[in-house]
Amino acid sequence: MASSYFRLFCIFFLFTFLSSTVSAEDSDTLKISNNDFIIHAKKYGLSELRKTGDIYPTNYISRRGQFGDITVRYIHNTKLDSIRASLNGCTKIQKDGETVYYWSYCDKSQKVLKLEQDFVLEDGQLVWTIKLENTAESAIRIEDLVIPLAYQSPYGENPKQIFEMSAIKHHHIAGDNSFFYFERPTGAAPYLVMVPQQGTSLEYWTTASQVRAERGIFKAFIHSSYTGNKEERGTWRQYHTSELIQPNKTRTYGFKFRWADDYEQIRNILVDAGLIDVQVMPGMTVPSNLNAKISLRTKQAINSIEPEFGGDETNIKLVDQKDNETNIYEIKFNHLGENKLVINYGDNLRTQLEFFVTEPLETLYKKRAAFLVNRQQHRDSTKWYDGLFGVYDMKNAELRGPDNADYLDTSRLEYILTCDDPGLCKAPFLASKNVVYPNKKEIEAIEYYIKNFVWGGLQRTDEEEPYPYGVYGTPNWLVNRDQKAREAKTEDKNRFKMHVWRSYDYPHIMMMYYHMYQIATMYPQLTKFRDADGYLKLAKETAKAYFIYPYEILPWYETYKWGCYNELLIPELIEVLDEKGFTDDASFLRSEWEKKVKYFVYDDEYPFRSEYAVDATAFESSYALAKYGVLNEMQPDSNLWFDKNYKRWYSHPDVKKEDAADFMERQNEANIAQRGSIEPMYYYLGSDYRGRSDKYVLDYMAQMGGWSILDYGLYFSDSPAANIRLGYQSYLSSFALINSGTPETNYGFWFPGKENDGASGWAFEPQKYAQNWMQKTQGRGPWSYDGEIDLGYCGALRTAATIVSNDEIFGIVAYGGDLKKEGDKYSVIPKDGLRQKLYFRDNDRKFDVILKRDGFQKDQAVQFDQDGSSIEFFVENRSGDEHELSLELNGLTGDYLIEAGENWSETVNLNEHAVLSLPISKESSTRIRIHKK
Repeated sequence: MASSYFRLFCIFFLFTFLSSTVSAEDSDTLKISNNDFIIHAKKYGLSELRKTGDIYPTNYISRRGQFGDITVRYIHNTKLDSIRASLNGCTKIQKDGETVYYWSYCDKSQKVLKLEQDFVLEDGQLVWTIKLENTAESAIRIEDLVIPLAYQSPYGENPKQIFEMSAIKHHHIAGDNSFFYFERPTGAAPYLVMVPQQGTSLEYWTTASQVRAERGIFKAFIHSSYTGNKEERGTWRQYHTSELIQPNKTRTYGFKFRWADDYEQIRNILVDAGLIDVQVMPGMTVPSNLNAKISLRTKQAINSIEPEFGGDETNIKLVDQKDNETNIYEIKFNHLGENKLVINYGDNLRTQLEFFVTEPLETLYKKRAAFLVNRQQHRDSTKWYDGLFGVYDMKNAELRGPDNADYLDTSRLEYILTCDDPGLCKAPFLASKNVVYPNKKEIEAIEYYIKNFVWGGLQRTDEEEPYPYGVYGTPNWLVNRDQKAREAKTEDKNRFKMHVWRSYDYPHIMMMYYHMYQIATMYPQLTKFRDADGYLKLAKETAKAYFIYPYEILPWYETYKWGCYNELLIPELIEVLDEKGFTDDASFLRSEWEKKVKYFVYDDEYPFRSEYAVDATAFESSYALAKYGVLNEMQPDSNLWFDKNYKRWYSHPDVKKEDAADFMERQNEANIAQRGSIEPMYYYLGSDYRGRSDKYVLDYMAQMGGWSILDYGLYFSDSPAANIRLGYQSYLSSFALINSGTPETNYGFWFPGKENDGASGWAFEPQKYAQNWMQKTQGRGPWSYDGEIDLGYCGALRTAATIVSNDEIFGIVAYGGDLKKEGDKYSVIPKDGLRQKLYFRDNDRKFDVILKRDGFQKDQAVQFDQDGSSIEFFVENRSGDEHELSLELNGLTGDYLIEAGENWSETVNLNEHAVLSLPISKESSTRIRIHKK
């Protein structure tokens, strides 16, 4: 190997028209600033990167690492070698005249590959340039060029540390169109945007490392031939490339950092940098019976779009061009599973979009419910867990439980088998699905679960004292009902307390009972364990216990301070209780709920946390609390409730709807900040990020929190189209985890075989190969266990709707439906999965048609005029009997003639909101006409 030396230069330029400072704290440090950036360099690169004049002290670089700590692996004369960017060696600080400050280092290592780095401050941007020079007499092949990004991810227990001093990383690793942006978990501007310089592309990333100090640090790869090909486990959808540098030649790479004030400015920065701003509707998880549209905005020419599956499998059509920069395409995917589109653009530039194509949404809902009943319910009267809906292992096609536990019974994850959110989320999903699509076998399975596992097991009965209706927590109710066994667990500091104090458990059971009340009301012949009144009693008493027992027994479980999944049904339950005459129960629950609303609006600046300080999983609840405050009058109070943990009273002398509206805005911004909104990959777009996008995505909060973004867009947003778009992308996103398919596709993309048709993953691992949160190693794709994902599908059931929206990018479109428009007349066939809700949003013209039962007739169009003066549709009778349909109409005013079938009509004066009761015959469908007089 030829002999040479290795030097690393860090040069910082600052022009005279910018305010500038230089301080040498010691021989290894330098801090430079201008009107936009404050940067601080240490041994391996930048250790500090801040916004000048920022309102918060956010350093976007972690204490664990530095930007610029590059590793290069290369082959010279058949030998693999490597260099790492270090700043050891000679050090000097120089001032060149009055215009340029720079700081240089040199490393006297004898290497044939020379690495130089420049960090240059320019007006409005920080430019990072990387140069590789071959000083040998023969060619060198760059196998890896690794760019670690040790960003300051959220950590700790201090809310200010989490929300003011940390950042969420968003990334899109996709060839020439790769980019990053970093933002605080609150969504508060500015956003740090990192885009590649011309000639730089990214193809791979990982957080795995054999070096403990480097584990968890995000490493992006410009070239990844060595590391990517060495990892033979798992799959990756991009090439692992290398680069050949000839003798005495130099290869230059680099990135630019800029600040953005909002998401639109981030997109503009991408376009200004020669990248493509991608917009998608209805999402990147796409049901096979819906078309997708993509908008590609760029200053470069779009040369071609290559589908992964050609012929009739993928149809791509250019449907619009505007602004000389934007091309809009309509795409019909016919191939189930992953679908890649390669975009060739500009001068030999290349990127890709990743879609996932599912079966129709209605099929997914029904398959998932059937799978839970047929494959995931334990039925053995000799077992204490008889009736339990257990977790399913797709990889091994096995139902797991206490007697078939895999490894879970010997780890802290034992609770996954029987309780907590993984075990308790499945019956509520089944119950909510059966409100819409009643199925005798599924309802019987829910009642078997209640009778044999819940009542008198998981949940204390109404005759058990103390704490009737209390719900047992981890590790399972069998252990918790055995006082001696609890006391034997000496490591449990709460072993002497009745273990019914975990707040999160109650809303799941309350939700199940509430939906069983609805089922028993609409389909009384299908319920046996309790009638409607009996289920309503179980729902209200469980809801009351939720507010009483956890805080009484173990106040650390902050019922009033944490958003708990599925608790958003409590206001709806309160309304029913008032209607049914349970005024004392309704008053109690309203009082407790309003305590929580006021705490979120007034008493906590950052109530976006859960029981884990950086696990922001409560956006569904925090939005529901905000919405209640906006829509309901709440009274001022003094000493409303006493905080046992902080020894203080909470008082609210001035309570206004405007304050709840302000909180709603902040809540929505934080929700969007912690999910993918610009990254065009199906497992990022609309997905929750849970603090770090490196761990896993497509978790249950993708759809639960997506509901709140969509609802906000429909009812409160000043720019509804963007919120509707992201909300619907979120709604569709996690359906990619469901393993389903046709006989021709062997019943599933991820884990084929009929035995897995309808199973689901828990979350999605985006790395080629890694260890997931369940402590299992796996390749890219869904986790093999389903765990908590049915919480997400509960959220999806609340979200499902067909939305006709005037989108500023795509024009008049239908989310979840097939749309035709002729003049002011619209025709849309709902395909959203439930076919019960139709929303029309066109600037100031808005109206809703919501069926509280049954559904729009399958494959039949809903027809309406733009002004809402005429609406016609057929109702699908899903129970086969005569009954009353509750029809909600919003946004319509004036006298309307309402017709149901051929023999019933009534003139009704509508005033923005109305709920009507219409007769439905035994026929399979009934025609409904709504005409303004």
